[in-house]
Amino acid sequence: MTSEQKTFTGIGIATVVLLIGGYFLATRQDQQLDKSLIGKEIQVQANHVPVGTEIDYNSNPPAGGEHYGDSTTHAGIYNKAPEDGYLVHSLEHGAVILWYKSDLPKQNIEKLKQIFNSVSGKKIMTLRKGLDVPIALSSWGRVLKLETIDEKQIKTFFETNMNKGPEQAPI
Repeated sequence: MTSEQKTFTGIGIATVVLLIGGYFLATRQDQQLDKSLIGKEIQVQANHVPVGTEIDYNSNPPAGGEHYGDSTTHAGIYNKAPEDGYLVHSLEHGAVILWYKSDLPKQNIEKLKQIFNSVSGKKIMTLRKGLDVPIALSSWGRVLKLETIDEKQIKTFFETNMNKGPEQAPI
């Protein structure tokens, strides 16, 4: 086989590999887009308000609405809850928030941390005083409330609802 034939054969094989890889990547992305969002739908608007503005949300925990426009809450685990105005801005950017009731037993919090750390992406975990259930998740326009730790539902919410906010920007 000549050098020229080897070059053309290599280019042909590389092209086939790229086409097949592109097809599988596109198919996977289409499957992700086809997944229906889970959780109760909450009607929200995306209005920025000045820091310190008192905001009333139509769900507990919030799933969107008015929020501070100058900054977001960064991804991570928070032992002290950030202000809702910053958390909601993170939701607008496509984050998912895992909330837990402030009196949740320590072993349950540790289990939630394990689940939280097993998923990737724009995610926040924080306690919430006044939460009416032990555990809740929110994304832009969606809330899922749980009475017990349901690892499968929690992971599905993260995987399905992440990056679905009206603004695709970092948190």
